Amino acid sequence: MTLTGRHITAGDLTPVIVNEESTYGTPTGDPALYGDVAEGGRFTFQDNPNPYIAWRYGSRSYDPTDYVTQQKDAAFTASLEVRDIPSWYGIINNATGLMGTQGDPLLPSTTKEICVKVENGWQGRQYTGCKTNKLTISAEAPGSVVKFEEEVLASKSVPVTRNTALALWKSDNSPAVQWMNGITLNGTDIYPQSFSLTITNNLERIRTPNNGAAITGALLEGRREIEFEAEIWMEDLTFVANAINNAAPSGSIVVTLGIDNAVALTLGGLRWMAEGLPDLIQDKQRQKLKLRASSLNLSLA
Repeated sequence: MTLTGRHITAGDLTPVIVNEESTYGTPTGDPALYGDVAEGGRFTFQDNPNPYIAWRYGSRSYDPTDYVTQQKDAAFTASLEVRDIPSWYGIINNATGLMGTQGDPLLPSTTKEICVKVENGWQGRQYTGCKTNKLTISAEAPGSVVKFEEEVLASKSVPVTRNTALALWKSDNSPAVQWMNGITLNGTDIYPQSFSLTITNNLERIRTPNNGAAITGALLEGRREIEFEAEIWMEDLTFVANAINNAAPSGSIVVTLGIDNAVALTLGGLRWMAEGLPDLIQDKQRQKLKLRASSLNLSLA
C-alpha cells in the first residue's frame, strides 16, 4: 500500500486513530481517524513509571534494588487539528458524553493510537480506557484553524508497531476546521477576535495494589467545569455586560465551528468568573471576558 500526501517522511506523526469501547478498556469496531497533530503541536506521553528510590546510608551510588516501581499512570496530552465531521464531532463528544450511549460512566471510553514514521514502518503507543480529562477548543483569530488541546487519562498503554500503512492514514482533502461565524450571545451576533472554551471533567483514578503493574481500574468523573474566554471589541462591551448580568439561566452563547456540516456549541447558564470582567486598560480597544457556563449542548448547525 502506498501512502500519499501527508505523513510520508521519517519522523512524521500519523493521525491519531480511535476505536470505541463498548466495554471499558476493550476496543470494538473499526479504527477511525481522530485528528492530526497540529502544525507546531505535539503529542506528549504522560506515562509515569513513578519509581520510588530508596537512599541507603553510606552509599554514593544506587543499587538496582533501590528502585521500586509503583503503579504506572497511563496518560497523554495532544495538540490536534481535525478535518472530517466524524472526527471533530467525536472529539467534543469524548469530552462531554453528549452523544454517548454509555449511561454509566457518563463519558465514553475509547482506545487511541499514534505512531511515528521510521525507516521500516511505524512505531508508537496504544492507549486503552481513554477518557478526556480536559479539552480546550480555541481559535486565535476569525477564520483561523481551530485547535484542540486535549489531556487524556487511560487505564494502560502498550507499544505498537505497524509494518504497513492503514488506509485511513492516507491524505484527507478536507480542510481543517475553521472558526468563521463569531459567536451568538442571547440571539445577537458579535465578533470576538479570539475565543477559548475549556471543558474540565476532573477525573480521578481508582487505585488498587497491583505490584507495579499498569492501572486497570476505572476513572471516576468529578463535577464538570465549563469556562469560556473571548477577546472582544470595546463597542460590544456594554452589550455583553448587560446581556450577561441580566441573563436568566437560559442565557446562552453559541459558538459555531466549521463551514459545511458545522457543529454548534451552545453554552447555557452563564455567569461571570472571578476576575472575568475587563480591566478597561487605557488605549486598549479589545478586552478579554471570562465566563462560566452550567450547561453545554452539541448539535449540527
